[in-house]
Amino acid sequence: MSSFQKIKLAIILCTCGGVLEEKIDFNELKNLAASFPETVEVLKFHDFCKEPEKKLAHLKGKINGLIIGGCSERSSLSLNEDRIKKLLNFLEIDTAFFETVNLREQCAFIHSDPIETTKKALDLLLMAYEKLKINLGALVVKDIKKEVLIIGGGVAGLSCAQSLSDLGVNVTLIEEKPYIGGHAVEIPLLWQGEGSPSVCASDCVLPVIGRDTLIKDNINLLTNSRILDIIKNNGNFQVKIEKRSLKVDPQKCIGCGKCVEVCPEEIPSELDLGLKTRKAIDKPFRLAMPDTYHILEEACTKCGECVKVCPTDAINLDAKNEIIEKEFGGIVLATGFKGYDMNVFENLGYKFPNVVTMLEFERLWANRFKGKPPISIAFVLCQKDEVGYCSRLCCLATLKHAVRLSMAYLGTEVNVFYKSLRACGRAFEEFKKEAEIKGVGFLQEEVEKIEEGEDGFLKIITNQGEYEADLVVLAEPLVPSEMRILKMLGVETDQYGFPIEFQPRVVRPLETYVERVFVVGTAKGFKDVQESIESGAAGALKIYNALKGTEKKYFSITDIEKCSKCGICISVCPHGAIKLSKDEIKIDPTFCRGCGLCYSTCPSNAIKLINLEEFQIMKMVENAFKHLSKDKPRILAFLCYWCSYGAGDLMGIYREKVPENFRSIRVRCSASVSLDLIMEIISQDLVDGILIAGCPVKNCHHLWGNYIQDRRFTLFNKVLKEMGFEGKIVRWEYVGITMWKELAKIIRSMNESLSKVK
Repeated sequence: MSSFQKIKLAIILCTCGGVLEEKIDFNELKNLAASFPETVEVLKFHDFCKEPEKKLAHLKGKINGLIIGGCSERSSLSLNEDRIKKLLNFLEIDTAFFETVNLREQCAFIHSDPIETTKKALDLLLMAYEKLKINLGALVVKDIKKEVLIIGGGVAGLSCAQSLSDLGVNVTLIEEKPYIGGHAVEIPLLWQGEGSPSVCASDCVLPVIGRDTLIKDNINLLTNSRILDIIKNNGNFQVKIEKRSLKVDPQKCIGCGKCVEVCPEEIPSELDLGLKTRKAIDKPFRLAMPDTYHILEEACTKCGECVKVCPTDAINLDAKNEIIEKEFGGIVLATGFKGYDMNVFENLGYKFPNVVTMLEFERLWANRFKGKPPISIAFVLCQKDEVGYCSRLCCLATLKHAVRLSMAYLGTEVNVFYKSLRACGRAFEEFKKEAEIKGVGFLQEEVEKIEEGEDGFLKIITNQGEYEADLVVLAEPLVPSEMRILKMLGVETDQYGFPIEFQPRVVRPLETYVERVFVVGTAKGFKDVQESIESGAAGALKIYNALKGTEKKYFSITDIEKCSKCGICISVCPHGAIKLSKDEIKIDPTFCRGCGLCYSTCPSNAIKLINLEEFQIMKMVENAFKHLSKDKPRILAFLCYWCSYGAGDLMGIYREKVPENFRSIRVRCSASVSLDLIMEIISQDLVDGILIAGCPVKNCHHLWGNYIQDRRFTLFNKVLKEMGFEGKIVRWEYVGITMWKELAKIIRSMNESLSKVK
């Protein structure tokens, strides 16, 4: 990582089919570009975006820096930054030694006066040149382990593991329970999917899913295991795993069941809610996978009877737990969900034995109600007000149960109490229609209390009347099952505990704010089995690509000598890239997304944001208005990398006009611009007005960067006036990409105000 000592620079100027020449004098641009000592060649094109590699093939190996003046690398549909990266790779140029000059969207297209527009174009070229000269080389992240850890052996985790395996990636799949399949194994009948109003037996499909995982050579399955620690280091994850002994060697066990026959210890089955019993050595259910018996230590008396009869010597009562330490290049969170504690709702009578949750009802159904089907069943929906959201699956599961009960138990009365029934999709509308035809009652009433009645019945008191049932099924809210691992990884969650996906979430599903940590299945939100399998497979392709490595032009590093170890940087980093290690704060640049929040917040100036440091920005600002007439106010906008800079581009795309004395600098995040930098710019009288614009509310690409900058500016302008800078305007705004008209109005308003005092 070093700056060029002998830069060999090519400068490309594109007229966009001659359109830009209507506002910009390209001869002046060429003359300025040619005057730079480092310039090897200046080339002018009318259509550079068409086959640029062919146009520059003669320069391959002869240049090590490139400036392109033309359309916006942010918003161009033909020559955007991804396309430019391909060109740089072809030319064998470090991606950090490239800068763009936005001559189209934020210059020619938003201004009217050709003379003033040309002056601005010259300034923009100077800004790009001055920055590129002092850039440092990109960080190449390449030593990433080509092995993935998947946490959670439910259907999403299994699907992801199998898909990664098919792509040739080594996988370690860890599951806390002795068997795989997750909640799906508890549900005897799974609905097929949104497009099919039918069910499929879990005993049929889950063994198919499970066995595909077990037979693949590059999947290492660790059941009965848990994560002890995860440390991010040099682009990889160092993971400590405790593999708890099954006391039965899965490599030797043939599943004959002789051990179960002789085991004298019988205990209630946890899976079946005590409706059945199991032995101290047993399988939780007959189709549990892997097909290995295991011993429950809390129930085993070590009598040794099982050891005596085992034909393969698979049992070792003294087997110890094993600690495994391993390094992975990526992690997939497939940790699923759990049911909410229904004891919280005292009015709903969960303490009564014949009041159960939806998941518990699945096991009652699986055990055929022990041969005593209820006379009347009431399903009670919904408790979303308590948790703050709809769990999505409750109504759908209720409709499934209502139809199946009306078919299997003709003498059982079924009623559904609901506030609002959400039968989304084709299949569930069909389920509802079928349930109504079969006599299921749908009562839009709020259940206020459930009490014990006479003769073993329950009394259901609603806001409209009283009813009786001998079994009540409560649709429990579903909540995230795992917070401990999220904290280890530094994955930020929403107010409900679900991992927040990286912005823009609509096009980056499954990605968390921590690089190479993905979330699939119901760990990210509620899905049925089919959707969870889809999610796992999709996550596999994303993480496969992430393992290839990348180049980072922008990233932060720490100057240990200056660091006071205050820890503020840790608290503001949304990407889990900073940690306190051996009494020192350390930024792992391989996990850094270059937002600059730590950089602008550090009170000791101990952090550098490579390739966008304050001295580089100062160089750009010093050249931003060199050609501007002295009588015009100087307006500088710091626009965040995606949203507000995109709005600036849309001003041009929609030909929204603003004054020619406006310049912009694209920054990593609005909050990467420190107040110290702003004060330095103002105190040196380099500008008259500064606008800082960040992503709109709830849409910051770095989670809370826009909020941080907003809070800073609450007091900043008061301080500015007290320091005697009355004639200056410093303004903060939330500007989304669609707010290009508002951005233009802000710029025009600032110009009008500043023109009065200039």
